[in-house]
Parts: sequence; C-alpha cells; structure tokens
Amino acid sequence: MAILLNSNIVTPTSKNVLEAMEPFLDKAIDLNVTTKESQKALKAYKEAIDKIYRSINAKDEDTIVLTSSTNEATSQLFLSVYLKYILTGRKNSIIISQRASIDEIRAARFLESQGCRVHRIPVTVDGTIDIEIFREYVNSKTALVSIALVDDESGVIQPIEEIASICKFADAPLYVNAKDAMGRIPIDMQRDEVSYLSFCSDNIEGPKDIAALYIRDKSQEIMPIIFGQDSEQASLRAMPKDIAKVIGFGKAVEEIVDSLDFEVEDIRELRDEFEQELLKIDNSYSLAPWALRVPTISIMAFEGVHSSMLIDKLAQKDIVAYSFSKFNTRNFERVSLVEIAALNNSLKHCTIGFSLASYTTKEQLDEALKVIKESISEIREISACNKEQK
Repeated sequence: MAILLNSNIVTPTSKNVLEAMEPFLDKAIDLNVTTKESQKALKAYKEAIDKIYRSINAKDEDTIVLTSSTNEATSQLFLSVYLKYILTGRKNSIIISQRASIDEIRAARFLESQGCRVHRIPVTVDGTIDIEIFREYVNSKTALVSIALVDDESGVIQPIEEIASICKFADAPLYVNAKDAMGRIPIDMQRDEVSYLSFCSDNIEGPKDIAALYIRDKSQEIMPIIFGQDSEQASLRAMPKDIAKVIGFGKAVEEIVDSLDFEVEDIRELRDEFEQELLKIDNSYSLAPWALRVPTISIMAFEGVHSSMLIDKLAQKDIVAYSFSKFNTRNFERVSLVEIAALNNSLKHCTIGFSLASYTTKEQLDEALKVIKESISEIREISACNKEQK
C-alpha cells in the first residue's frame, strides 16, 4: 500500500463517500420524472446541495454552480470579465498574485493578449500578498481580483479578510480559489465578503472531476461557458448528469468540515514532528513560515537533490510526494518559493512537498522519513561521484 503524501493534489475517495454514492452509481436517473428511484435520487441530490452550501456557510440567496474543476470556474470568470467588462471598456484591468496558480496565470495572459491590463502583485518574504502594493493597484476600474486563499504549493494562507475589505472599498469584485483551503481552515461566506469562490472534491476524499463555484447574491453577473436550460444552475451551466458524483461531493464536504476542529490539530502535530525530523537532514530548508501555513503541508528544499530524482526514488518505494519544480516551464511562470525565501537560486530545482491528510498515520511518516533520508543520501553520493569524474 502506497504512502500518500500529496493530499493537496489528489486524495482517494473515502469509504463513507463511496457508500453514499453506491445506490446511485450507473443508474439512468432523470430528476424530472416521478418514479420512486428518481424521487429518491432527487431527495439525496437536494440534501447534497444543502451540504455544499453549509460547508462554506453560504446564504440561500447566493448561487452555487457545480463545475468540473476549479480550473473551469476560473476560466468561466476570466472569460466573463473579458466579454462583459474589458471588451466593452467598462473596466480595464485584473489583479492576480505573482504566486497565482498556473490556470490563473494562463487565463490572465489570454486577457492580456486581448488588451486587458494585468497587475501581478508581488508577495512578501513570508509568502503572503504585499498588501501595500495591492492597495496601489485596486480601484473601481478593476474588473476582477483573483487570489488563492491557500498557496497550492506552500500551503501559505492569504489574509483574505483584509484583501476583501480593500476590494469592497474600491468596488472591485474578488474571486477566491479555495481548493487548498477546504477542510484545512474554516471558510465562511458570511464573514469573508468575497464575490466568487471555488473549491473542489478531488483533494477532500471525494469523487473526482466535480467542483463548485460560489456566486454572492449581489455580485456582478457572469456568463456561462456551458449553456444549460433556464431551470439548470441559474442558467450558468448545464445540469450535472452524474447524480452519484454530486451526492459524493456533498458527503465529502460534510465530513471534512465536521472533522475540521479535531482532525486538523492531530494532523498539525504529525506534520510538525515530521518536519522537525526533515530539518535534521544536512542542508535542508523549510520554504514557508510555520505559523502561516495550513496544518497539512510541509514544503522543503534539500541542497544538491534534484526534486525529480527524489520524487522518482520515493515513488519506487511506494511513497508519493509532490514537486511543482519538476515541471520547470510550468512552475517557473510564477515567482518560486526559493526566491521568496531569499535562498540560493540553485534550490529552485530542489523543492519537494509533503501534504498530509486524515488517513496519514505516524507509522507511515516514520517509514517515509527513513526512505527520504536514504534517498537523499544516495542522490548526494551519486552527485558527488559525478563531480569527481568531471
């Protein structure tokens, strides 16, 4: 059995979620007819939607549209902004972070190619957006501010309440990607006044390829990119046909939010002990402040150890970690964590992350530590031999 330390990327579907989905799997369900099977499915579907609303404390008058991914939600918002506000000249710019996700970066680049101004706000040494510089750029001509609540690589939490307050004062809509925040920190749409928010099921032990886009009641309208009927999802997307997947999504968010208070602290304790052991390895570095990260992530750099080699060695021993620096052309489109931490530039290729979840055990981490230390030692020995031969 593999040791999975990449829960910010993907998680297995939990047993309880699978059990909730099972009665509706592989069924031809039409929610518009009145058969007993369809009515049972409709009841479970509505309950799942209620759970999704409650998971972020959304109001009934707010809208939640089910999408295939947070990437789809981002694309829909950016395209809507361009067609309704940039193209018409009503607004002229968008704002993203220099640590924006790759899908945000590429969507922003498309808007830029069409004449939109894109302001890329730098982050401070701790990985949070530079609020003072942000204040200088946001104004009433800003069509959209797009910020990830939690950095998908480092786990650093952004000061979203302060960002939202600035956006509200400037009358600028705020979109928050909460994919890596769900189940790691509380999300409350009646506290955090954001216009749009997205989150997904992939990394919360739910079914794959389903996500949600929250739209605040009084936010500016957005346009569909997949057209549905008038009665379907506020006409912003066609109705999902995989009812079992929706029910699984509802069960997954319910479970992860209900367990937030007690499970997160247990995971934090495991993560901290694990990271302290990793820092005992010679020339090892933690790349983000402990106090600002979600409790599940440890992001490290090991001098002289290329991340792709370490990832592969771990995988050979059935240990799954993650590294964005493996994908050089992708990851380095944004400022790297090594640059933020003011470390030697050579470490850009040596970053590796470990993301824990509710299913992570101390025994697994002890085994992972043993293999990580052995693998790093082997890679460094190989590197030293190659240098000597040269």
